Amino acid sequence: MQPISENLRNRIISCLKNGYSISKTANIAGASRGAAQNVRKTIKNEVNSIKTGRPKLLSNRDDQYLVRLVTVKGQENAVEARNMLENDLQKVVSAQTVRRSLRRSGLTSFVKPQKPLLSEVNRRKRLDWALNHVDWTIEHWKRVIWSDETKVNRFGSDGKVYSWKQPNEKLKRRHVTQTVKHGGGSLMVWSCISWYGVGYIVDVGKNMDKSVYLSVLQDDLVKSMADYCEENDLRMADFEFMQDNDPKHKSKIVSERLSKQDFTTMECPPQFPDLNPIENMWNILKKRLFKQYDCPPASMDELWTRTFETWHEITEKECQNYIETMPQRCIDIIENKGIWINF
Repeated sequence: MQPISENLRNRIISCLKNGYSISKTANIAGASRGAAQNVRKTIKNEVNSIKTGRPKLLSNRDDQYLVRLVTVKGQENAVEARNMLENDLQKVVSAQTVRRSLRRSGLTSFVKPQKPLLSEVNRRKRLDWALNHVDWTIEHWKRVIWSDETKVNRFGSDGKVYSWKQPNEKLKRRHVTQTVKHGGGSLMVWSCISWYGVGYIVDVGKNMDKSVYLSVLQDDLVKSMADYCEENDLRMADFEFMQDNDPKHKSKIVSERLSKQDFTTMECPPQFPDLNPIENMWNILKKRLFKQYDCPPASMDELWTRTFETWHEITEKECQNYIETMPQRCIDIIENKGIWINF
């Protein structure tokens, strides 16, 4: 290759040291790509690794500051962090640049899960409950019957549903969540689980009051427990019943009825979902209702039939897998000082 002039060489070196790529350097300096590449090779020892491409807008110190903003100082999102960066360090960048910086530092973004409002009093009660039960063995947890109600929608989830598609792909049925006016209908169901599988499931109607709940306990809970006893050579007195702190569950007529049963009623901590394995079983139920069928149920009767059949397809082992996590849940609650945990 023909030698280049000193002026051209200096222009190339200046561009390279400012972080320009080989192509950009060649354009700015008025040289060929080959000339720019040759100059880069000759100055490699002078400049330890000349960086090509656009230089970073944020230094390592800036990256560390952003991590501190979101993990210690409580900035909610990239926009808030960007504003603080501009105010504190006079660095003006986009929110997208902030997101890239946080990802470089190993952080990931996620949709905030919804959790029940947790007061300081309830946090302490949850912690106390975990401390009182952290020494329980699996043999203890095998004797607990967990109960709850949940809503089952005819047209799937109330929350976000994710899908994937090619950048230029047109929307198809699988890409959207189809809706109807007024929501399309839903069921409110009650059931229970234990180490020995799922119990009876019952449609409790839109507005379950204490009288309806009392009827559920007298019929469906008792029948579920009777089946557990018969199939596993147990007595009702072997079990402890767990319900959440809903006012109708704590009403006088319900409390009086439970006090007369052969089984005992277990004290429940406040804001209980992450400590109740039946919540995991509800998730299994709803995912299967959504995935197992090609189309939504044509009627509320069909929704109930699907719900009933899918619930009773859940196996003992699936229930046991989540009940076995109770010792770890107690440990996690203690380590988290009563705050919500990831179950």
